Amino acid sequence: MKRFWLGLCVLSLTYSGTFVAIAQNQAVVPTQPAKPAPAAPLKMTPAPPAPSPQPRQLESENSILSPAGANKFLREAQDAAQSSNFTLAIEKATQAVTMLNQLSTFHESLAKSLNGIDNRIADEEKQQALVAAIKRDEATYQLAVIHRAQGKPELAVPLLVRIVASQGVDRALGKQAFQQLYEMGFTKTNYPRS
Repeated sequence: MKRFWLGLCVLSLTYSGTFVAIAQNQAVVPTQPAKPAPAAPLKMTPAPPAPSPQPRQLESENSILSPAGANKFLREAQDAAQSSNFTLAIEKATQAVTMLNQLSTFHESLAKSLNGIDNRIADEEKQQALVAAIKRDEATYQLAVIHRAQGKPELAVPLLVRIVASQGVDRALGKQAFQQLYEMGFTKTNYPRS
């Protein structure tokens, strides 16, 4: 009779959330409460890329007051000098020198205005002034070399002297400028002396 009832009945008991099943020829098996399935990881869709910012007006090489514009003038000056078109080469190199000198002056003025108010921006402006001044001296050197190639060393001398004063004779560009002065016969002795 016991076997009959055991064979026919399945008894489920609930005790503190634990299920116990009794069946024929089976031992009592406690089961653990069902664990919640782990949440599927959230799939983050990447944000659409931000549109690339348009270059600001003075960052274009078409601007007459930008480093990119000065570089364009210098390239045009080199091309013209290689074609022996010295008039155009001088015009383009002079425009580059003027533009870079203005950039250096304006950035230096802004640095002075911001000094003590926002030193981080003041330092950025000083750095931009320095970069423009170095590029200006390089453009001035190129202009002096064009004058010399044209056979007008008297026009090259003031430019080379200005470079030596700006760069110092111990820097590479200052040494090159002094070398040019020596080669043209403006200085008696080259620097450094041999």
